[in-house]
Amino acid sequence: MAQMLEIAYMNLLSPMILFFLLGIIAVIVNSDLKVPSAFYSGYTMIILFTIGIKGGVQLRSVSIIEMIPTIIAAILLSLIMLAIAFFFVNKIFKFSLTDSLAISAHYGSVSAVTFIAGLAFLDKMAIPYEGYMSAVLVIMEGPAIIAAIIFYKLYTQKQNNTVDNPNTNLGHVFKEAFFGKSIFLLLGGIIIGLVAHVDGLALITPLFGDLFYGLLCIFLLHMGMVATQSLIDIKNLKLVSFLFAFILPIIGGTIGIFTGLLIGLSMGGSVILAILTASASYIAAPAAVSQAMPEANSGVYLGSALGLTLPFNLIFGIPYYYWLATVVF
Repeated sequence: MAQMLEIAYMNLLSPMILFFLLGIIAVIVNSDLKVPSAFYSGYTMIILFTIGIKGGVQLRSVSIIEMIPTIIAAILLSLIMLAIAFFFVNKIFKFSLTDSLAISAHYGSVSAVTFIAGLAFLDKMAIPYEGYMSAVLVIMEGPAIIAAIIFYKLYTQKQNNTVDNPNTNLGHVFKEAFFGKSIFLLLGGIIIGLVAHVDGLALITPLFGDLFYGLLCIFLLHMGMVATQSLIDIKNLKLVSFLFAFILPIIGGTIGIFTGLLIGLSMGGSVILAILTASASYIAAPAAVSQAMPEANSGVYLGSALGLTLPFNLIFGIPYYYWLATVVF
């Protein structure tokens, strides 16, 4: 326990977490600090491209056969977390079926920001990990979103006998889940990193490499502001109703560590798998869910995923998953 607290303390003093906390404080004190939308879009693209390119470069030395156990585990973990989240949110916390499916889609999917923070944490601790984990991030983004929306579609058709809404047909669902902005940029970056000439990649390193962590700090400053505002916007917020936002990451992270051990990942790879399993999407999932489940309360699923689970993972979750891995491995 003392070791875990020490790790958490070290993580809390990292520049990324401090920038995130600064964003929280900015909203609390009602500062006029703003991040221009054009700047936000620009550095988001750079961050996602950088993750993808780095993963693509590392995939050059990995065979697909080597990745198969991790790919299968990643898909299963996404669907398992969807089921666990639905059980907690619907059966224990008594949210409506529509809200439960919407929330579960977010917790079955993954957060790129939590993933990046996990990579930075492992790099700081000098812990090696499998180079193809960026591809695992892409793989885990979509399955739970699609499954949740299919269940919602079947439920609404059975209840209402309604004609298909164009926003809930499977083609639209697949497009939002697999070709939304975040996935498209990550996948595009992976392909570029995989096929581009080494000399050409060296030329773009100053932008897609050297600036990465500085831009990430600004991004987390903005995320701190957005997360805090999303909580403020929830009407009649009762924290006890949102305890699942802290329970699900612990369950997911713990399952992820033991799954990594079972399929033969390194300790670092298992920590990343745990971080992905414990995280909740707030980019791809909201884009798909808002179109396919318009009746779902966006304040609930955004407030829990972005306002509660994201900061919990950044500050407490990542150190816990790393500590657990040191105990298990």
